[in-house]
Amino acid sequence: MKFAFVVSMWFPFGGMQRSLLRIAQACVDTGHEVHIYTGEWRGERPDGAQVFELDTRAASNHASNDRLAEAFAAATADGDYDCRVGFTKIPGLDIYYAGDPCYVARVAETKPFFYTWWTRYRAFRRQEAAVFAPGKTTEILLIAHQEKDKFIHYYGTEEQRFHLLPPGINRGPLLALDPADERARLRREFGFGEQHKVLLCVGSGFTTKGVDRVIEAVAELPDDLRTSCRLLVVGRGKAAPLERLVKRRGLGSQVFFLGTRDDVPALYRAADYLVHAARTENTGTALIEAMCSGLPILVSGNCGFADHVRHADAGIVLKQPFDQNELNRELADFIRSERCADWRENGPAYCERTDLYSLIERAAEIIIDRGKQNRRICAEGA
Repeated sequence: MKFAFVVSMWFPFGGMQRSLLRIAQACVDTGHEVHIYTGEWRGERPDGAQVFELDTRAASNHASNDRLAEAFAAATADGDYDCRVGFTKIPGLDIYYAGDPCYVARVAETKPFFYTWWTRYRAFRRQEAAVFAPGKTTEILLIAHQEKDKFIHYYGTEEQRFHLLPPGINRGPLLALDPADERARLRREFGFGEQHKVLLCVGSGFTTKGVDRVIEAVAELPDDLRTSCRLLVVGRGKAAPLERLVKRRGLGSQVFFLGTRDDVPALYRAADYLVHAARTENTGTALIEAMCSGLPILVSGNCGFADHVRHADAGIVLKQPFDQNELNRELADFIRSERCADWRENGPAYCERTDLYSLIERAAEIIIDRGKQNRRICAEGA
């Protein structure tokens, strides 16, 4: 069969983008053809799937998504595709991979009431409704299971359209490393001794991921603990404002902005703790990867995968709504906790006994089944 995937932009360090490529490859490996349509492709092109860049240039993100919808509809109008799979909310999809939280719910929870008057809000709500409104035939692949009730509440989405999937962690790179060797190598690279407490933040979009919150919490640590801490920030984002914050808070020699890196699994081994104080986080792949690697985790409670940290007893989940003072207090207790040894054992044990890995295979199966169903309907119509 022949499948068309569509996403607003592809870049190599996005969790949803990586899942797209792995799902596409799984479809190709089972003998199917995959074409990927996008407004922009950054990075190397995949071997198994063809990539087509569409002109989606516009003055705003929501206008760019509208142009993507129009261009994708035109490119696939000949009926040659058995299944249309979206990773961006646009009309006419057979399957939507829900990599983002419910937009309307997030606005209701975090924005003032007059935000709903803005053109931006109305456009994104319209685009979300094109997927989730009742009566649509789009099936929904959902990783953040807590979002299902929100979509049903705000849109009346039929429950049978949801497919609840496991996180889909690729633990091959995590298991391929020698923990002791990687820890020693990277700590030498950064000039860290074993006396240093190394905190790790992983994720692109530094404001969304709450890196400023973590910097503030490190600055508020007791003097003896603060001087021994080192913070590694990994990902793509605007570092300049945070670098000014670091300087203002007197942490200039203790915070390192590493940018995007290919050796994140090794960094989990080099660090002592993962701190993830995201403002919004639909899932949080880094949380599961860190648990697999034996890192204790301190995480804000709004993260989709925070429940896995709680169920595993692999760290501390902050209360909601977020309170900076709570993070400041908890960070010191977290680093000093006598439970750190238990958390380091509990995370990997949970990852061994829990299916956190089969998302790609399940998603590919659902896409293939929908393609067969669409073919059957076309054949019956003919």
